[in-house]
Amino acid sequence: MAIYLIRHAESMGNINGRTASHASIELTDLGHEQARKLVTQLPCADHVYISAFKRTQQTAQPLLDRDQLVAKIYAIEEFSYLSDLRCQNTTLEERKPWVDRYWSRLDVDYLDGTDAESFRTFYQRVLSFRQHLLAIQFDFIDRNLMVFSHGQFLKLFNMLNEQERVLSASLMSDFRAQMLHHPIQNTEYFIFNQ
Repeated sequence: MAIYLIRHAESMGNINGRTASHASIELTDLGHEQARKLVTQLPCADHVYISAFKRTQQTAQPLLDRDQLVAKIYAIEEFSYLSDLRCQNTTLEERKPWVDRYWSRLDVDYLDGTDAESFRTFYQRVLSFRQHLLAIQFDFIDRNLMVFSHGQFLKLFNMLNEQERVLSASLMSDFRAQMLHHPIQNTEYFIFNQ
């Protein structure tokens, strides 16, 4: 029995699809198939956490249906560092210059807009969720918790779980390198250990 941390299945954003907002991005047909396949690989769940973003709900749905559960929403959504308003109705390729500009700054407090998140806030969200899991981990010795989240959230979570790191431009740079060279794949999962 364990706490499983799971990245959502393939979404329209992953394949350069045009998207309306960070939160409303849906799974592709392949993503829905990946979610159905994933549920055959996972044991029965006792509790399920999802982010408020649609793609985690859609990925979790086959498991929720199988185990007759209702998911609880936690602040484990993707790192939305670009303004949602500016990104409306754009593709990944169209956002690439903005992405490159953002990461070239390595400014932990930079905000792309009032509806964007700073790296500092993202870091604090990840630390807070890790503390939550540490506090409840012994509740899941005989039960399973499934956490459906996002690639960036899970990558920083893993980095901070492996080694405590202070918030810095260096951490931000290392995180970006990890995302580019060792991303967490769609429906990839791991078990939380501490």
